[in-house]
Amino acid sequence: MIAIVYGTRPEFLKVYPIILEAKKRALAFITINTGQHTTMLTEMEELFGFKPNYTLKSQSNAYSNSNLLAKLIDSIAEVVKSNAIEKIIAQGDTFTVLASSIVAFLEKREFYHIEAGLRTDDIRFPFPEEYNRRVVSLTSEINFAPTPLAKENLLEENISEERIIVTGNTIIDLLTYVLEKENISLTKGHDIFITAHRRENISENMFSICDAIKELALENPSITFNWSLHPNPKTREFIFKTFSDIPQNIKFVEPLNYIEAVKLMAKSMLIISDSGGIQEEAPTLQKRVIILREETERPEVLDCGCGILVGADKEKIKEEFYKELEKGDNNFINPFGSGNASQLILDHLL
Repeated sequence: MIAIVYGTRPEFLKVYPIILEAKKRALAFITINTGQHTTMLTEMEELFGFKPNYTLKSQSNAYSNSNLLAKLIDSIAEVVKSNAIEKIIAQGDTFTVLASSIVAFLEKREFYHIEAGLRTDDIRFPFPEEYNRRVVSLTSEINFAPTPLAKENLLEENISEERIIVTGNTIIDLLTYVLEKENISLTKGHDIFITAHRRENISENMFSICDAIKELALENPSITFNWSLHPNPKTREFIFKTFSDIPQNIKFVEPLNYIEAVKLMAKSMLIISDSGGIQEEAPTLQKRVIILREETERPEVLDCGCGILVGADKEKIKEEFYKELEKGDNNFINPFGSGNASQLILDHLL
């Protein structure tokens, strides 16, 4: 029996194609939602008409990181043992993934890591994700790396080559599925799509980012800036301190479901974001992305010409924005895959 474990909105999006493929192959498996995210994750499950076998109540506002990890380990272990699970699949770098890996190791089950091998140069940045993904790689039966560069990162850490398979990224499977199912076409309108939510930007950085967007909006009244807000109240607090007086062409929208976000990105001329998932999706959508980070675990997006790092530097954000306005149509080949990662993962796992 296989367990597919996820606990956050991005994790669900990236394991859902694997779930669809497992159903197609009539495999014996269960799905576990650990509850690390709550409302956002439930809404995403409902969007795709999906209900997991288990929904755990692992999160609490009173928890420290240590409390959360301990609760996740205990809850996942109980389900794994009661269902005689032999193989555990998890994606990414959250505490849900770390806990799943620990349970697999301690209970002597096989663990399979989706999107393995992403790295920065500092184990403390991003915190705690970089630590989580490095630890998870140590005991994974197979590390499913999304790109050859991710494989090289694992080899440099002395992970044996037979435990690494390059598959592409499953988010491209989902993106391809949604574009076809919803009949979404790629156009280049007069819209900019914006998100900003990462831990390092919930600080003075956000003021600088907001100043840049505000100035760009005032200088370009014919362009609409669609800013998709994050539920985190701290993020909103920083944003709205800057935007007490909002230019008419900046449209703040409440958190979008995945399909709505894809539709907005598909018709935008440019994306400005600190999201890792958007960096992976942008080449398929043929959109350049100005990345609001100092470094990225996905340097492939830089190498293919689709992404540019600017951090929270107001002048760099504006400079790259105006460079993009002068460019013609994009023709990117997505380094993160072509939409068949889920098939390759289950081929090798079985």
